[in-house]
Amino acid sequence: MSKIEKALEKAVVMRESMQYAAPNDIKAQPDAQGGTPVFEIGESIVDPALVDKHIVCVTDPYSPDAEQYRKLRARLIRDTAKDFRNIIMTASANRGEGKTVTSINLAASLAQEIDHTVLLVDADLRMPSIHKYLGIDPKQGLSDYLKGEAQLSDALIRTGIGKLVLLPAGSPAENPAELLSSAKMRDLVREMKTRYKDRYIIFDSSPTLITADALSLSRYMDGIIFVIQADQTPQKDVIKALSLIKGVPILGAVLNNVPQYLSEGLHSYSDYNYAYIRKPDDGGNGKNPG
Repeated sequence: MSKIEKALEKAVVMRESMQYAAPNDIKAQPDAQGGTPVFEIGESIVDPALVDKHIVCVTDPYSPDAEQYRKLRARLIRDTAKDFRNIIMTASANRGEGKTVTSINLAASLAQEIDHTVLLVDADLRMPSIHKYLGIDPKQGLSDYLKGEAQLSDALIRTGIGKLVLLPAGSPAENPAELLSSAKMRDLVREMKTRYKDRYIIFDSSPTLITADALSLSRYMDGIIFVIQADQTPQKDVIKALSLIKGVPILGAVLNNVPQYLSEGLHSYSDYNYAYIRKPDDGGNGKNPG
């Protein structure tokens, strides 16, 4: 058994040892001072007070915004059911367009779904932020594993959010694009995909127009969800970003943070208005148009 297999096998044992709870089954327990409760499943603890408010699938799971992510989840499962295309990357043209927030909420929503386990990978090795949104402080991660400085099993974190496991980005790397395009990364993704048939692996990438990292990573993906900031992302940036990842299946686009005047006829909720996912006009082949 390879080292990767052993690490993933250890993660499965850890996952099977904990009691799964859907959002309505999570027990809230007060902290030692009787203040803000923490959500506890098995040995994993998530403190809602430390989770960013935009991670609505954790902080406000019954909100209309969280419901939009459940719709996104349903469409993703529907569109990837054939041949179980389970290696998914979220991408955006630039920073600040909601890519990471979408990644975490989608992963959390999938992890709270009965039939699937989820591995969320922070593959933005330059400016990782998933751990900040979740209010945790990981010591090791993907970059450390790829550099041979950590075992994969030591880097994986049980979040306690349904059946969600996190692989953080890890320590800063001088050559992130090279690490993500390495044979070791290729073998890791291949092992993840083939070993566990019920697991979705969600990769949060760096912005497509800023670095080459997302392009290096995209070659391993079964599909991409492209995040666009409504009324902010220039159309030319979207077109250019899509041209760079041409040939990779685009599962759909998330129009994020829709303002009120654009949300009529879509679904306008609360402060965030995470609107919808749609299939691109690609002639029905699931590929990114020219």
